[in-house]
This record gives sequence, structure tokens and C-alpha cells, in this order.
Amino acid sequence: MAVGIASCLLIGLFILDEFSHDSYHKNEENIYRVTQTMLNDGESDGRAASTPFPLKNVIETELSGYVDQAVRFFDMESESVSLKNPDNNVVIRQNRFFFTDPEVFEVFDIDLKRGQPDQVFAEPNSVVITEEMASVYFDEDDPIGKTLHFEGRIALTVTGLMGEWPDNSHFQADFLTSFDTLRKIWGNYDQLTARWRWNPVWTYVLAEPNVDITQLEQNLNEVSEDQYAEYFTGNESVELGLQALSDIWLSGGLDAEIKPVSSAVNIYIFGIVALFILILACINFINLSTVSAMGRSKEVGVRKALGADRKGLAAQFIAESLFFTFLAFALGVILAWLAIPYFESFAGRSLKPGVLELSDIIFLITVFAIIIALLAGFYPSAILSSFNPIDSLRGRHNKGKSGTKIRKGLVLVQFSITAILLIGTTLVYFQHRHLQEKDLGFDSEQVMAVPVYLTSAIWSYDELKQRAMDHSSIAAVSGSQTVFGGIDHWKYDLTPDDAGAEETPSFNKLFVMHDILETMDIDIIAGRDFSREFSTDEQQAILINEAMVEHLGWGDPENAVGRTFRNASGSEFSVVGVTEDFNHTYLKRELEPLIMELPADQNQMLANISYLMVRLNPGDPAGAISHLESIWNDLDQTHPFDYFFLDDRLNELYEPEQRVASVMGIFAIIAIIVGSLGLLGLAAYSVKVREKEVAVRKALGLTAPGVFYLLFKDYMWLIIAAHLIALPVIYFAASNWLSDFPYRIDLTIYLSLTFVLSLLLSLAISIGTISTQSVKAAVLNPARALKNE
Repeated sequence: MAVGIASCLLIGLFILDEFSHDSYHKNEENIYRVTQTMLNDGESDGRAASTPFPLKNVIETELSGYVDQAVRFFDMESESVSLKNPDNNVVIRQNRFFFTDPEVFEVFDIDLKRGQPDQVFAEPNSVVITEEMASVYFDEDDPIGKTLHFEGRIALTVTGLMGEWPDNSHFQADFLTSFDTLRKIWGNYDQLTARWRWNPVWTYVLAEPNVDITQLEQNLNEVSEDQYAEYFTGNESVELGLQALSDIWLSGGLDAEIKPVSSAVNIYIFGIVALFILILACINFINLSTVSAMGRSKEVGVRKALGADRKGLAAQFIAESLFFTFLAFALGVILAWLAIPYFESFAGRSLKPGVLELSDIIFLITVFAIIIALLAGFYPSAILSSFNPIDSLRGRHNKGKSGTKIRKGLVLVQFSITAILLIGTTLVYFQHRHLQEKDLGFDSEQVMAVPVYLTSAIWSYDELKQRAMDHSSIAAVSGSQTVFGGIDHWKYDLTPDDAGAEETPSFNKLFVMHDILETMDIDIIAGRDFSREFSTDEQQAILINEAMVEHLGWGDPENAVGRTFRNASGSEFSVVGVTEDFNHTYLKRELEPLIMELPADQNQMLANISYLMVRLNPGDPAGAISHLESIWNDLDQTHPFDYFFLDDRLNELYEPEQRVASVMGIFAIIAIIVGSLGLLGLAAYSVKVREKEVAVRKALGLTAPGVFYLLFKDYMWLIIAAHLIALPVIYFAASNWLSDFPYRIDLTIYLSLTFVLSLLLSLAISIGTISTQSVKAAVLNPARALKNE
């Protein structure tokens, strides 16, 4: 019982922590994030968490009376930015740096330790930093008034200090500066921030109290419709939505999230697992209490003979049940407390639920304990108090059909739950492995990605590539707009040559550099690759994938070579080659038609090439990394050299599934252990009540294997029946869970496999458990068992 309770407490802490996200904001109920959904012919092409720059001004101007404040966040669309303290030369790449609006302190509860909310952004080039970052950059010095160099370009003055953002926030910030600062960085700020086609900022609104959100959402679309219409024509349109702040963390994630979020599915899964383990623990409590009752039958008989009534006996046994349950809860709390660090490592974060006070938790645990004690103690107390005094004193017990059916029913429930957990855990594992092992269409092994966006190194791309290739462990070098197989993707208006003049479809497009196919090990199936031998490639050539050919109905890939696309300005691009299909985005999106294009000039390269992709030869990766770092330091003194391996980054994308599989696996093992203890109790009970039957059969020549079969056969059929009951439950649950994955395992095949494995494992565990009791029965002396007959 203590193990089951500890498991429930840990899962309960996890669930409370999940529900506590963003609840610390006093305006939580009125804060909404504006989302943007692209529609093609009325069908959704993905819902994004980000919106265009100018949306805030429209909201403030047109929706007065509905919206109190609006605030935006912007991260330069860069994986990190470089900040340097010029006094001590501490320079670090930071990934929690945001431009925002002064209203941020009115909308969100930011713990501003020093500085006034209405003053910290009064001047451009001001920055608010966390206390932790202050200690990193300025050690023990007072940071207020000190400067940090942003990207080696402008000096930011520290005007405020804020506390650390809570872990239970859907994103955290270490640095906040104003959009007036961005105006100083971008010479064409007004031009860039007037675009409605570009949606790089996260916009939040603080709605007026008691506003009808459905009406506000409708008004939001009405006031922005004309603005979008100028940039989205033909069959494309945009629909804005409002997502409650409290819903963001458990939404499962939209396109362009600030950082990965969780999913409500995990809450349901872990909640069901906790409930199952608790049911198993209660069943065990009932089973083991029933077994112990056999040893107290004479006590009950004597007390009844001396005048004790059934109600008094039942009350006593329920009181004992309460005592043992509270003892189990005390042990469970200790076990849970000791296990928290290990559970946090599986959960991937610290558990600090903020929605309940300590007194609330103690009250809930107490009520929980009483309910479980009453439920778990009712049946054993009823059995114990119902013994006939004469039969009890003679050593006889009621073995009626009612008691047998109840015990068999409990076993059936127990094995059904264990089967569901075993099969479910295995299916989650197989799905996670399927995502990890799926052929993406490119080779991610031995590929380094070096972030180059906003760096000085990208200005010297050709030199960087040439010098990098001098090392024998570097096989190929290229550049890309995004990480292949990652979350990010970009769509552009490009019209194929056989589309009507009014049609403006948008397609996924990547800007890449020469040799990207070689670097990523992607094959050309028709035409040719980009080549420096063709001077027009940078202005006119594009590559498309096979999915694009199929989507446009162009027949064989060879037929697509030479076909053209035109962009919004009327420029034409010719298809020079068709590549094999590959997943340029992560596997939670289906493979889509794709265009690859070379930057036309240096400005386009600076704006669109974010990563240097480097394929390494086996043998000396450390030497290659050191070589790249030395080149980097020559070309860029502002940004520290940074890199990651592509396969590691892609594995991180599927950590949520791995985490669910790991946690479920741990609790499935606990469920098996708890279930085995219950089975042990029932086996002991069977031996006790069938002691004389076994003795008679042994006297008539029954062997030890026969004794084992006699005790095991009933459970064998119960295990098989339990798995048959679990099968449709698992099929329904797994079908719904897998529906969120475009690439998923074949449920019929894997469910059949896991069903057989779970059945065999359950039978094996049962055989091992029951064997311990069958040995006792096998060595039983018939004369001793029958001496009272």
C-alpha cells in the first residue's frame, strides 16, 4: 500500500505542477495569447503562436474597451544573441533575450527587484536583467548603470533587476529590452515592422474584465482582415484566435512556440496510471487482509461466543484498516519524498506545484487516506465479522461461491490493469523508437550545426568554408536557413507555371548554400544539383522534392526539370533538379512539398542563412571542432564559438515521448511488483482454504507438479481473460494517442506483438509467484492436515 501511495503522490505532484503553469499572474484569467492560423482554400495550414509586428497597434486602436493592454515579445528569430561585459570581457551567447513593450510589467507579474516599471524602458538601449545574470556578468558589483554590449553593435545600460521567472511559466526571460532599442539596431525598422506577411512576434492581450472572448475574437478578425488582405490574396487567408494563458502549457504546442510546452495527454496518461496503481494497492490490501483473516478465525469465534456482535467486530477491523492505511500513507510520504529527486530526473524538471498550500495538501491527503481505508477495509471486515463461531472454533471457514467470485473478480481487475500498463508502456516505447529510427531522407549522423545568424562569421562565409575544408576530418560544408528535421519551417508565395494568374499558393521553401545535398547526403533523382558552373543559379535556379512533383501533378520527376515558378514580384525560377523526399521538418508534421533556393546576394544570405552545416569524417571529431573554433575566433570576436550535433538536436525533439515512456515504464514495473504481492496473497489464501483438498489428493498419489497445476490453472484462465478485457481498452486509447503522429507504428502489428509479450510475461510472473506457495503445498504432510477430520 505504501508503494502504491508513494507512486500516486509523485504523480499527483507532477499533475499539480503541470496545472500550476502561469497561475502566479494576478491577471491570469484575463490574459490571452493571439494566435494566427493560415488558411488555404478554407483549410488550416497550421496554427502559429506568433503574429505580425503591427497587430498590437491595431488592437490598441480598434479594440479599446475590449482590451486593456497588449504586449509583444521578439527574440530576433535567432537561436541566441551575444552579450559582453566590456569591463571584464565576459561574453556569452544567451537564448532568453527578448525585445518587449513597456506594458509588459502591467500585463505580467514580473518580480522587479530594482527599478520602476514605468522608468526602466524610458530611454532606448535600456535592459532589465535577472539577478542570476547580474552575478554572471558583474559578479558582486552593482549592475545598475553598467553596460552590456549587444552583438558587438550597441551598448545596453542596465536599468532594472528582476527575479528569476518561475519554472512553472510557459517561457522564461533573462533579459528584457524595449522595441525602441530594436529601432536603434534596425536602420529600416519602420519598414520591417509594417509587414503583415511576417509573423515573428508573440502578442499577448490583457482583456477587460467580463469581456465576451468569443466576441472579442470576432472583432479581432474584423479589424485585422483588411490589413491581411493586402498581403494574402487568392485562396489564402488568415484567422486570428485567442488562447487563454492557462491553456498554453498543456496545449501540446503550436507552430513557432517560444519554447516547447507540455500536453494535456500526459496529464491523462499519468493520472490513469496513478489511479491504476492505487486500485492495485487497494486490491492487494483486500487480498492480504482476507488471507490474514484465516489466521484470526478462532479469535472471532471466541469473541462471538462471548457476546461480541457483528457491528462491533466490523468496526474494530475497519479501525485496524484505518491504522494500517495511515501507517502506509506515512511510509508512502517518506518513500515519495526520498524518490522526488529521481522522479524529477525522469520528469525533466523540478516539481514545485503552486496551486495548493501545504494545509490544502495535508487536508487532501487525510481525506484521501480515510476514503481508501474505508474502501479497502470494508470487504475484509465484512468477511472477518461474518464467521460462524462454531465453524471458526472447528477451523472451518465459509468458502461459498460469493466470496470466490469476488476474489476472482479482484484478480481479473488486477491483471487487466497490469496488462493495460504493460501493453501501453511497450507501445509508447515502440512509437518513440519508431520516431528515432525513421529514415528522414538525409543522414544526421556526424553532422555539426553551427549557428551563424547575426554573427560576423556569416559575412565571411566563403573564407570560413574554404578554411574549414582544409581539415581532413571535415567532409563537406554548407549553409541552411533551418535545422533539417527541426521545428522551424518557412512558407513563401510561389506560383507554378501552370497555375492561373490569380492563384498565389504558398509552399515550404528553404534558403540553402551550395553543396547542401552533399553535406546532408540527399540524392538527386532528376536533373542536377546547384552548381557554381552556372552563373544564373543564384538568381534563377531552384530545387524541388518529389512530393512537390506529385502535388502539382507534373508526372515523372524528369518532366519537372525546366518547369518554372514565379514569386510575388513576377521573377521566374527554373527547376534544375528534383531531390528524393526528406523530412525537412520534424516528424510531427507530414512530409510536404518543398523548394530549395540559393540566396541571390549577400544581403539575402545574411538574412536567411542561420546555420553552418558541417559533415565530419569518422576519426577525429575533436580535431575538426578545434579547427573550426580557431577559424571562428579569427573571423568573429563578438560571438563565442557554438555548435551542436544534428542527431542530438533531433533526439531532443522527441524527449516528451521518451519521458512519457520512461515514467510509464517505471510505474509499470511498480504495478507488476504490487500486483505480484497481491497474487502472492491470493496464492497463500488458496493454499490455506484448499489445504485438506490438497492433502487428500496427495494421499491419493498427486505429485508436486500436479499440486502446482491445481493451484495455477484458475489464475491462468483469469490472466488470459484479463488480457482479452484489456485489449479493446488499449486499442481505443492507443488509436487516439497515435492519431497525433503523422508517422506512427502499425497499431495492429505492434498491439498483437505487445499483447503476446505481456501475456507471456504475466504468466511467467504468475508462475514464479504461485510456485512459492505450491512448494509449501507440495511438502504438506497429509496426516497433519487431516488430523481434525
